[in-house]
Amino acid sequence: MRLVDGNFSFVQLTDTHIMAGTKFRSAGGEWELDTHETLTRVLRVVNALRPQPAFVIVSGDLVSPDLADRRRRPTPEEYEPSYTLLRETLATLSCPVHLMIGNHDDRTAFHRVMGHAPQSPDASHYYSFDHGGYHFVALDTQEPGKPGGWVDPKQLAWLREDLAAHAGTPTFAFTHHHPWPLGIDWMDVQNLRNGEDVVQLLRAHGNVQRIFCGHVHQDQEVQRDGLTLLSTPATCFQVSKVSREPAIFRGPPGFRLVTVDEHGFSSKVIYLHESRDDAV
Repeated sequence: MRLVDGNFSFVQLTDTHIMAGTKFRSAGGEWELDTHETLTRVLRVVNALRPQPAFVIVSGDLVSPDLADRRRRPTPEEYEPSYTLLRETLATLSCPVHLMIGNHDDRTAFHRVMGHAPQSPDASHYYSFDHGGYHFVALDTQEPGKPGGWVDPKQLAWLREDLAAHAGTPTFAFTHHHPWPLGIDWMDVQNLRNGEDVVQLLRAHGNVQRIFCGHVHQDQEVQRDGLTLLSTPATCFQVSKVSREPAIFRGPPGFRLVTVDEHGFSSKVIYLHESRDDAV
């Protein structure tokens, strides 16, 4: 691996689940949660971090108007107000932001509101970028209409070429869905179903040591054959790590802070407990 002298931090947010004009309600109706309010709290803390992060990456399930009425899938037009609210809210960040697609997102509405000009209205949204001597890869794992994920052959081919073009560069990879099981049966049936294909490409690159994901609404760490998978809690409701049946909680909202310096890599998960003056 090529040695680099990176000295920066970045933040991973995930599963913001913005729902313009309404709140998230638990399946049984026992409680509700304003996901815009929890994201606003998280962004206030991120802006207060010192030193300021180089960027924020939001790893999917950006908006979720589909959770307001689980009986049907909203149209792209019905998705647009939630993306508009998300765009306006993220504009308060003091650093650049990179966005990813999750299973609850709508690609057509996402591209319209975020001002993208893809080859087709519902094109997959995957990309890479560089910072501080490191390479970052963000994949689109949405399989439309399904809670689990999939990376199609075209994207796999792009990933292979992108990694080859950055041979020797230390790389971090981001997916929405988890490529490996986490030991939670009801959640692991919603994973990245060709995750091993993705992982094999990352492992062949030789310089990918960590994969970051969202989707599972909890912090987990899984190590396999030299690779580490880190999942990050949502900025809103969280999922039980131990329940054999689906179980979610109102929070607390959280995010992951990653620091890269001459000593290497470090990461911490920060949870925001009830407070009017959140502070790190």
